[in-house]
Amino acid sequence: MKVEAGKYKFILIFTIILTIVSNFTYAVSPLVDDIQVPSPWAQKDIEKAIEISLVTEKVLGNYKKAITREEFAELALELYKFLAGEEVGLEGENSFVDTHNPRIIAANKLGIIAGRGHGKFAPLENITREELAVILYRTLKIAKPRYDYSGDHEHYFNDYYLISPWAKEAVDYLYVTEIINGVGSNRFNPKGKTTREEAIVTVKRMYDKVLEAERDRKNSLIVSRSGIRSVENPLIIQLKNLIPKELGKPYIWGGVGPNGYDCSGLVYYLYKKIGINLPRTSRTQVNAGTYVAKKDLKFGDIVFFARNGKTINHVGIYVGDGNFVHAPQSGDVVKISTLMSGYYARSYYTARRVVH
Repeated sequence: MKVEAGKYKFILIFTIILTIVSNFTYAVSPLVDDIQVPSPWAQKDIEKAIEISLVTEKVLGNYKKAITREEFAELALELYKFLAGEEVGLEGENSFVDTHNPRIIAANKLGIIAGRGHGKFAPLENITREELAVILYRTLKIAKPRYDYSGDHEHYFNDYYLISPWAKEAVDYLYVTEIINGVGSNRFNPKGKTTREEAIVTVKRMYDKVLEAERDRKNSLIVSRSGIRSVENPLIIQLKNLIPKELGKPYIWGGVGPNGYDCSGLVYYLYKKIGINLPRTSRTQVNAGTYVAKKDLKFGDIVFFARNGKTINHVGIYVGDGNFVHAPQSGDVVKISTLMSGYYARSYYTARRVVH
């Protein structure tokens, strides 16, 4: 009887453990599946892309992970094969020292992708949204050289000034042909990342657009979304194009450029570049132009800060969305910060408008 009771006790304990393990597996499996399954908005396009072999194995699964330069270059090469209707030879001289991937070498040989300089491709870095646009645009132009790419395709995103000059044509064209979209509030976020599923869907969109053009026997993609031309003061447009070139340069006390700046030196330099001569220091710059309330700030307005609430000690240029560009302090670089919270919200003093 003791042996029989022990046997039933063992069975009972085993059943309880099995139930716990089963429940645990059931609880965590949706999390695992969520990583492997695309978002609902992307699922149909990704399934179709897989069906026609438009994707590579590297990007299958973990769809919400940011895509790397290597992964997207491989996708672009697959897209090229479809658009050009030809296979691509994987032999060729390698221009890079940090990758021996034959697909990267082939894409570089075709002119679809380029390196970072000094023989480096940086395959494991996440690709930026503007880099992605440029690679897609190159892929299309190389695969379809007879298409007509002329026309007025300009679209001025609110953060257009942050798009690198070498990327603007690609971003504009792919936006008006509805291959790429913004990120909301008429912003493009050019330096932002792209997930694997977003990249696959974007590649699939270009594939569909080309099929549509071929079916209708057109020699260009259909421009289905009109661009928005800027109606801003041309001086502000110049300022938007100049500011990105100064980002990352070091703070230098007394610096007025072009290799480094102090806070008022940066403001002085940028406005001088667009033909406006301002006083040299922040305490004298505050007398230029006309007063503007914080709630009415526009791109290009000069914003001033006073640590003690009465003596101006810092200055920058408002660039929209509650942000301003400035040269903060020794050991730092020219960068964009918010004036809506933290130290710069507390020390905000006034603003002046010198371009109307």
